[in-house]
Amino acid sequence: MTLKKRSVYRQGFEVVIFTLIISFIGYFVEPKDPLLIDYTFSFLILWLAIVTLFYGLTMGLVMWGTFSIFALFTYADDPRFTFFLLENLFFVFLYGLFFSNLHSRINKLTIRSKYLQLRLKELTNAFFTLKISHDKLESTYISQPASIRFVISDLLESSEHNSPESSATNTLKILEKFFMVKSAMIWRVKNGSLHSYLSSNGDIDKNVNVNDKLIQESLQFRKAMYLKDLEDKEQTNYIYAVPFLDKRDDVVEILIIKNIPFLFYHEDILLKINVVFTYIWTEYKKRASLDKVRQNDKEKVELVNNHERQDIVDFKLEVVRLNNILKDFDVDSRVYAVSTHNPYLHEAISDYFYQNELLQILDQYVSIECKGRYLHLVLFPFVSKSGIFKPSKDFDNALEEIENQIKMESIDEGLRHKLGSQNYEKMITKHISVSHFNQMLKEYSCVE
Repeated sequence: MTLKKRSVYRQGFEVVIFTLIISFIGYFVEPKDPLLIDYTFSFLILWLAIVTLFYGLTMGLVMWGTFSIFALFTYADDPRFTFFLLENLFFVFLYGLFFSNLHSRINKLTIRSKYLQLRLKELTNAFFTLKISHDKLESTYISQPASIRFVISDLLESSEHNSPESSATNTLKILEKFFMVKSAMIWRVKNGSLHSYLSSNGDIDKNVNVNDKLIQESLQFRKAMYLKDLEDKEQTNYIYAVPFLDKRDDVVEILIIKNIPFLFYHEDILLKINVVFTYIWTEYKKRASLDKVRQNDKEKVELVNNHERQDIVDFKLEVVRLNNILKDFDVDSRVYAVSTHNPYLHEAISDYFYQNELLQILDQYVSIECKGRYLHLVLFPFVSKSGIFKPSKDFDNALEEIENQIKMESIDEGLRHKLGSQNYEKMITKHISVSHFNQMLKEYSCVE
């Protein structure tokens, strides 16, 4: 358990008061030896150990200094006075070193745990969305031959999502198309209450009653609320409210549904609405976070393509997260890169990585085309430079075999003269730290 962060002055005040209490109690027990240094067991080292290991080196020095000042008046004539204080000062630094190493390790494990929980939550949402897509595809393939995930992905990649208003409008379009949500609206939430209107569809009054019971309970309990959940149903004008929570579990947006066909009003459809709403706004928040990082970064990086695919957005957001972890906690992550001009080799490399069982659940793969060059990137979270040696060596050997096979097939089919010399340029592989990701994109002309 780590100490809750409090004011340094408050901690210092507590330590000084604690030290004085101990000193005066010792003076009351033994006036000639208030710090009990003549006893076989050193009580002073015990108090210094407790305070230093609980508060840290700074507060340990404060306690040692307070004891020293008190000892000036009680042990001034004792020849052991100086030696005794220096001996205890050594133990204070020793305990402080242990405290700093322990908390550094705890902080690294804590940030790693939070990252894994965040990725698990995102992957769980993506998996459940995929399951919904499959179910919806089976039920509506004849009339609407497209999956929910495909429609959402296409909408995210083809539409401008530079504002919450546009994202809210696109969300309502999806809900109306697939779940017959005839009238609904989306509001921004701040400090646990409705703040501003974003978008709506159908016949619904934009001037919402902020004291509506369904909305209030959804914001209070931070979960989706049904009309059937209310005891007094006359206190609301709506049938369903879905809050969207950010990474701090604070409600930032809320979907309010007023009208949906009776046949669609059951828990299965309402649960799917909840998942789709959460999915779209999670992806919007990813893009918004990435845009914010770009604006704050002194070296602004933009891909050559004006519109980024969703998998590229996810990949770059993970690079930003892991780069921040590297800066704050010195926990490195690596990016393995492969580049080639050969389109046939590009397709073979893509097939190899998509079907590769060596990649773990946290590893991410993405491919980018930059001015005629195909770039394949694999992100390894929490893998050091030494840790990536074996997988990178395995990838190098496998990709070299694929490259030789492609070249032999091209020669056998007489494609050498048709493809041109640039297609036979040797494939380049390397691995870098996440902190050098932007420089690598510049190197391969993927940024402008």
